[in-house]
Amino acid sequence: MKKLLLIPLFLFQVILLFAQQDTAIQLSTMLDNPYLCPDKKEAYLYLDLKGCAKGQRVPLNISVVFDRSGSMEGDRIYYGKKAIEYLIDQLQPDDIMSIVLYDHEAVLLHGAEPVTDKAGLKRKLEEIRPRGATNLSAGLDLGMSEVKVHYDKNKTNRVFLFSDGHPNEGVTDPYILERIVSNYAQKDDVSVSTFGVGHEFNEYLMHDLAEAGAGNYYYIQKPTDIVNDFGSEITGLMSVAAQSTRLTIQFPAANFSVNRVYGYPYKLVGDKIYIDLKEVHPGEANGILIKFVTTTAPAGPVNFTTNISYVSSIQQHQTFSIEKVNTLTPASDNNDCNTHYNDTVLERTVYYSSHYLMESAVKDVDNNNVASAKKKLQQGKDAINASPNAKDSPLLNSQYQAIDSYEKNLENWNTKSEAHKKHIQKNAHYHNYKIRKQRTSCPTFK
Repeated sequence: MKKLLLIPLFLFQVILLFAQQDTAIQLSTMLDNPYLCPDKKEAYLYLDLKGCAKGQRVPLNISVVFDRSGSMEGDRIYYGKKAIEYLIDQLQPDDIMSIVLYDHEAVLLHGAEPVTDKAGLKRKLEEIRPRGATNLSAGLDLGMSEVKVHYDKNKTNRVFLFSDGHPNEGVTDPYILERIVSNYAQKDDVSVSTFGVGHEFNEYLMHDLAEAGAGNYYYIQKPTDIVNDFGSEITGLMSVAAQSTRLTIQFPAANFSVNRVYGYPYKLVGDKIYIDLKEVHPGEANGILIKFVTTTAPAGPVNFTTNISYVSSIQQHQTFSIEKVNTLTPASDNNDCNTHYNDTVLERTVYYSSHYLMESAVKDVDNNNVASAKKKLQQGKDAINASPNAKDSPLLNSQYQAIDSYEKNLENWNTKSEAHKKHIQKNAHYHNYKIRKQRTSCPTFK
């Protein structure tokens, strides 16, 4: 009799396990069209990943790497201290924190240890005084070493990097700095979030470091924003649905090549695309669009297989995976293809391609080629206007307004002050970053 009862109990546990898995992460994948027409030379795969569980508070193992170079004098130092005080107030005894200061060198203000004496930790902040140059690489190295001492796969391991300027001592080559941070993220599983303060920092460097480090990038326009933006980062870290989240997309490499991946940095190895997402938070939805170009027309149906693996923070750190398969079938004529387009993917295709044109336009302006930038912005607007769903799409309408606003900012460009130009460019770059990390809210589960 007891043996008969074990079977229903086991089946119940399996059903419960998969039900819980579904509430932690949702993954949907779709092609722009399940048919490949004779005259169609590309295919788009759209991934929609949602962290929709309630989430759990995951202990933190973090290091604040703070720029105290001479240019941080005044409000920037003051509000930077306030941001760190805010962070200290949110921490619990099972969290680990260190504070690194850097100028021409890096020094340890507070070594990595559990947060048990908040008042004493705050008193140490009074020692921060602006001085010296900007040796960002030394600060990063010391902050990373502090996080690695207490690395725990069941914690959120992250470095917060603050800077208001350009690196001018230590390693200054952006490419080398990016490689260093990428190694931290991939080999040591330590992510990096960056906070660029004011109008003088190198936004491309700070953005690229956050991308390489699988963290977040923030543009802090004025010192008073430091607390709010830092608070946003901390609030997000406090609740986690999944950790060690990784996407693998296997595609028919004999027939297609990868032309572009919109949304996230990726690694291409053979017939697989790897995207490292690290943590996924409740209420967070991530959109990723991949453009494939036909190299050899397939003779029959081919598959695009997407797999996501992650560690659930709400199910005792168990590892799960979800797999989705999308089949693309060659069509003998255009009729099958023309009647099977996916409106959602078409919308995202216009959205991301117009965004790509805007990103390129911003770089043109950085290189003093305003005429080229204006042509690309017009191409982006034309692409949105040509979309049959543009009028009913809040997504495309907001993108059109963003392009139009930036285009108007380019009027009489040469008469604007350098400070105003920097403000416009950093705003545009930050807007593009947030578009690329396009996030929407999760559906409500009943």
